[in-house]
Amino acid sequence: MALIIGTAIAIVFFDGIWRIVIIATVALIELAEIAVWLKWRKVKATTGAEGIVGMKGIALGECRPEGQVQVKGQIWKALCLEGADEGDEIVVESVEGLRLTVARA
Repeated sequence: MALIIGTAIAIVFFDGIWRIVIIATVALIELAEIAVWLKWRKVKATTGAEGIVGMKGIALGECRPEGQVQVKGQIWKALCLEGADEGDEIVVESVEGLRLTVARA
């Protein structure tokens, strides 16, 4: 799309060498966009329980051994065997249903 608009602008408003320079620049930008899109397309989506393991969050209250934590804006029931106080940073170790097993970071 940028190539079409850039070419139209170059043809209407510019003459000579500037027309070629602008069209070439817009073409390079378009190729860079395509390369980035192709690279991102190959990245596997991480969703669900598998995607949350290893993420960091914070304890919302005492977690000795059970409590609540917040990870990526979501509140979860959590099990922290070593214990965590309110405000401590935690790391998700595993997911069991709707409960996370966490450890202090």
